[in-house]
Amino acid sequence: MAIKRELLVDKLIDKKFFNTVYISKADEEKANEDHVEALVELLCDTRYKSSRQEVYAFLKKEPKAVELLMRAIVEATGDKKTLVAACWESNIDFTPFLPFFTEVAINEDFEVTMEALTVIEQITGEVSPQLATQLINKVQAGYAAQANTPKAALLLDLVDLLSRWV
Repeated sequence: MAIKRELLVDKLIDKKFFNTVYISKADEEKANEDHVEALVELLCDTRYKSSRQEVYAFLKKEPKAVELLMRAIVEATGDKKTLVAACWESNIDFTPFLPFFTEVAINEDFEVTMEALTVIEQITGEVSPQLATQLINKVQAGYAAQANTPKAALLLDLVDLLSRWV
């Protein structure tokens, strides 16, 4: 089942939505929630599995869709692993979100951490040595509480990944 680009635009990037001045903050928030729900459905519902490449291509072309994806990850309850995986599967450079994915790796479960590390591994943009050092310090602080868990090895890998920018 192919998803047409027009359908993706209609479902996720409603031009009227982005050009509308909302009188009520609640109306604007509701519109945002609807777009996030549609994106989560397209990425996480098995009915759309055969169309994921089209969704990834759409994400790559539409910066507003990337914003929706990041919001979906922040708000996710059960689909976080799939949503974080969509970041690296879409081949988008998430350099501006490096601190966010570092936090995800520190605070989430093993599987989500693996996906976040893959996103970080694929980052190709410039990262300042100061930012990389700050993030390494955060990871090391988080490591202390998780040193005796299977996730500890992933956090050490994260320090190695971040060290390439120091």
